[in-house]
Amino acid sequence: MKKSLLSALLVCSIAVSAVPNIAFADNYDQQIQEKDQKISDLQGKQSDVQTQIDGLTAEIATVSGKVNELEAKQEKLNQDTLKLQDKIATLKVRIAKRNEVIKNQARDTQVKGQATNYVSAVLEADSLSDVVGRVQAMTTMVKANKSLMEQQKADEKAVEAKVKDNEAKVAEIAANQKELETQKNSIANKQAELNVVKANYAAEQATAEQDKAKLKKDQEAAKAEQARILKEQEAAAKAQKAEQERQAKEAAKAQKAFEAEQAKAAEEAAKAQEQTKETTESSSTTASSSTSEESTTTSSSTEASSTEATDTSSTDNSSTPTPTPTPAPTPPTGGGSKVDHTGSGNMYAEGQCTWYVKTVAPWAGTYWGNGCQWGASAAADGFQVDGSPAAGSIVVFGQGQSVGTWNADPVYGHVAYVQSYNASNNTITITQGGMGFSTPNGPNTATLSAAGLQYIHP
Repeated sequence: MKKSLLSALLVCSIAVSAVPNIAFADNYDQQIQEKDQKISDLQGKQSDVQTQIDGLTAEIATVSGKVNELEAKQEKLNQDTLKLQDKIATLKVRIAKRNEVIKNQARDTQVKGQATNYVSAVLEADSLSDVVGRVQAMTTMVKANKSLMEQQKADEKAVEAKVKDNEAKVAEIAANQKELETQKNSIANKQAELNVVKANYAAEQATAEQDKAKLKKDQEAAKAEQARILKEQEAAAKAQKAEQERQAKEAAKAQKAFEAEQAKAAEEAAKAQEQTKETTESSSTTASSSTSEESTTTSSSTEASSTEATDTSSTDNSSTPTPTPTPAPTPPTGGGSKVDHTGSGNMYAEGQCTWYVKTVAPWAGTYWGNGCQWGASAAADGFQVDGSPAAGSIVVFGQGQSVGTWNADPVYGHVAYVQSYNASNNTITITQGGMGFSTPNGPNTATLSAAGLQYIHP
């Protein structure tokens, strides 16, 4: 009886201990279902997010197209300014040479009396035909001088027109550059916005997926624990059944032994009664005993638990500075024949070598043309141009001429500012700009041989 009660209590305790775990495992199904619903909602929003992404992508493509058009236009404007500078410089040198011829003719007329020479030439003629020839020669000279003056005026007007055209293109380049920067900033902003949208959507979906995966993992652990408990329950029930069967067998065996003892006792009693009748003295002794065995069994159960961990991440930014041009040296005084360009402004296209040199050497001419033309243009404006290097001068490189580790443009040449001169090894240190450098607006420094170069002195 005691054994049956203990076994029943054991089965009940195991069943009760399993109830919370079963309920906990079932609770995960509800949480996973909630995460599935959230993931489904996110997937439903995917079309809206994709529409937003497509819209931003289209805007970026449109702005990128504008940037490409602006860059192409910028390149064309730069080429146009180079050609205009070339034509302006050529005309100015031509005008300067004609001015010298015209001044010499005017000086001859004042000193020698050209009108008197004309009369003397007629009077000294040997014949009428000689007179006609001399008059025709003088007429030709007069016409040549008149044509020279007309060409001079035409070239001066052409210079004025091309200067205005160049100024307009330089202004357009500056405006175009601002628009280009605006459009590039717009692309950067749109791209950042697109990245934020994608990142937010991906992060939200990833979080939901991760939560679902974690819930599933926990659910598997709970189910494993549940299976372990159920297995223990089955083992306990099996053990209980075996114990009951053993007890039944023992009871049957005991009952059989008891019945055998009872039969034997009855037989012995009958024999005793017969002996009593025969001897008149009777004695009877009967004894019986029974024994029982009791046994108890116990069992125990254990439970397991799990732990979790989380991690974090971080980000950074960077920026870059802009170089400052080297200030120009003060031009020497007393060179009265030199043209003063210090207040003329910089009308070269930004990013060209000529623009950089005009920036650091304001005394340089505004319309001296491309790099290879600067020597002739400077000489025409009265500046000293020679092969003697000096700090503060401008060095001119001809078409395709070596600039240390590279060669000047085969069409436009190159110019740079002489930062210093080392007489001991005949080298110059220059600063320069140009579209071929990573910083077109300069300064880009280099040291090279000073030999075989042309220098313009302030």
